[in-house]
Amino acid sequence: MAEIEHLPSDSQVSDIVDVLEQHGAAIVDGFVSHEWLKQFNSEIQTSVDDYEPYDYGGRDAAEFMGYKTVRIGGLISKAPCYAELISDSRLLGVMDHVLKPNCGQYRLNSSEIIEIHGGETAQELHIDDMIWPVSSWNDDRILQFNVMIAGTDFTETNGATCVVPGSHKWDDVWREVQPDEIARATMKAGSAVLIPGRTLHGGGANTDGTPRRAIVASYLLGFLRAQENPYLHTSVDMARGWSATVRSLMGYDLYAYYDGDMDAGPLGYHNYRSPAELFD
Repeated sequence: MAEIEHLPSDSQVSDIVDVLEQHGAAIVDGFVSHEWLKQFNSEIQTSVDDYEPYDYGGRDAAEFMGYKTVRIGGLISKAPCYAELISDSRLLGVMDHVLKPNCGQYRLNSSEIIEIHGGETAQELHIDDMIWPVSSWNDDRILQFNVMIAGTDFTETNGATCVVPGSHKWDDVWREVQPDEIARATMKAGSAVLIPGRTLHGGGANTDGTPRRAIVASYLLGFLRAQENPYLHTSVDMARGWSATVRSLMGYDLYAYYDGDMDAGPLGYHNYRSPAELFD
């Protein structure tokens, strides 16, 4: 059976990157503090309690998203401490290494609660880069990067994410996956599993009825359209309370990067100026 390498909470960015490059996934135990996790879970709970299932418009989409899975987006507007997670220096250090060389500026792609409840079946294995039609534009460049914090313990029976280590290097990522190539991201609450956009993965089946809560932060090459539209659940007034780093990650900044073959921009301007001027 395949396994995902676990790293201690005090691991350096270089240690995390080394494992990611070799295996295409890594788990960092105790990534967030107990205090932060308790605060986040408390702040988000009302949204979870008020959740109403969404009609995804087709059987394939519904099965992929889950019939017994709670999915909630717009986390920074529902749990303000989420800003601390997405601006964590270790995460940004990883993104600086993985995404920044291919875009100059990266941003938040999506923010989600993915809470798998009892009776949910395993999700189809997939790569997240497939969302964009340019996913095959360069085999050496990933488009986005997922970080999944365990809001509750991830176990073999409650839906721990399935990951295929090494699949980020496969020539044919859609070939048949053998059972012994699949690892389970079992980890304690507060730990993190990091999954680059070209690594096969999918939610696990929940057979014991214990909810499995994942807190997701997905980062994206800055010139691509993000999955989540942050401007519909945030505001300029809300953004004034964030750091400049968080504002940039949330898109309240200009994308303009000019460096050789990556010249691009300006994108996202406001009155032909950078939105950052709104906060001067």
